[in-house]
This record gives sequence, C-alpha cells and structure tokens, in this order.
Amino acid sequence: THLNNIVAGSAAELFGLDEAQALLAALKEAFPQLAQGLSPQPYSLAAVTALCRALLAERVPLKDFRRVAEAMVDLASHDLDTAGLVEAVRQRLGALITQTIVPMRMPLPAVTFDGELEALLTQAVRAGPNAVWPFEPELANRIIGAVGDAVQPMLMAARSFAIITSPVCRAAIARLLRAQLADVPVLSFLEIPETKAVDVIAVVGGHHAAALPDASQIGDQ
Repeated sequence: THLNNIVAGSAAELFGLDEAQALLAALKEAFPQLAQGLSPQPYSLAAVTALCRALLAERVPLKDFRRVAEAMVDLASHDLDTAGLVEAVRQRLGALITQTIVPMRMPLPAVTFDGELEALLTQAVRAGPNAVWPFEPELANRIIGAVGDAVQPMLMAARSFAIITSPVCRAAIARLLRAQLADVPVLSFLEIPETKAVDVIAVVGGHHAAALPDASQIGDQ
C-alpha cells in the first residue's frame, strides 16, 4: 500500500509528452472521431499533457480517458486557461471522481467548512484570483491546522472521505493542503452528482474560524 501511494503521488511528475501521445494514440484507435476533435486542434499535445498532469496531481485517474477527452472537446469553445479547464473538466468527471472515494451506492463522507469560514476563504481567493497562494501566511497556517484537527479521527480510522468546498476555493484549498494531506481529495460542490448522497461527518469552523482574521481584513493582507 505504501509503495502504491508513492507511485500514485508521483504520477503527475512521471507523466510527460510521450505518455500523453500514447493516450491520444489509443484514443484514435478506439474513437477516431473523438481523437480528431481533440488534438492537435483545438488542443496541442502540450495542452493535453498539462491537463492530464493536473488531474493526476490530485489523483484523478486517466483510465477512462475517453470521458476526459469528451469533456475537453465540449469545453473547447469556452476559451479557458489551463486552471479553468481543469476545474471545468473535473466538474464533468464528478461521478468518476467520487467513485474513487466510495462505491457508487454509498454516501460520500464529507468534511465541510462552516458558512463564516467558507465566506472568508472565498473572499481571499477573489481578492487574488490569479494567485497560486491567495491566502495570507497566517491564515493559511490556521486553515491547515483547523482542517488537520478536524480530519485526524478519520485518518486514524482509515476512513475514506472528501473535503468539500465551493468551486471558487477548491483549487486553492487543494494546493494549500497537498503537502500535509496529499491523500485527502478536495472536491467542489459542483463535482458531486445530484444523485450522490453526502454524509457530513465534520465541519471545520466554530472556534477554528474565531481564531482566523475576519473577512474585513482580507483586502488589507
């Protein structure tokens, strides 16, 4: 299991242009029209590689690359940058992503943020929409600590669960937590299928939120 985790954690680093080309070649053989609509136009090989690496970095499997390709083709006219494309593709792969966490018929155990903290995080991201790290260091450290405390019982019990947040915050929260909680998936509300039951097992907030800067201070950070 430890070895599998190491390999899974390194998948994004190991994935390059050759691996992307192999995926495209297999897609062309099985679904030629779809492959023709995907690359080299409207997506270059480099763009396909970047999208796949971003998915692998968060342990989204590429075994059903057809669905990834279909999502990319559907989104081609939206003129999205790489980050926006990743989030939009993830939303279309929501059922696949949740199935990597729990079986289809089981509720998804979820850790969420309370309304006050969610609003604080959203405001921080919107204040720096193009920032890789939109959270001020003190705020970031407190978020990591609060989330770590909330999820520790599930980690100790080896329970599968996901952290769920807003689409605005999802990518930033995932990057923030990756170093300490690499195995914990971070999903947005829009990635959860409408038919998927959600079981909220913990809420990050309350006294944790009280220790964080209030929302009015974010614009001054």
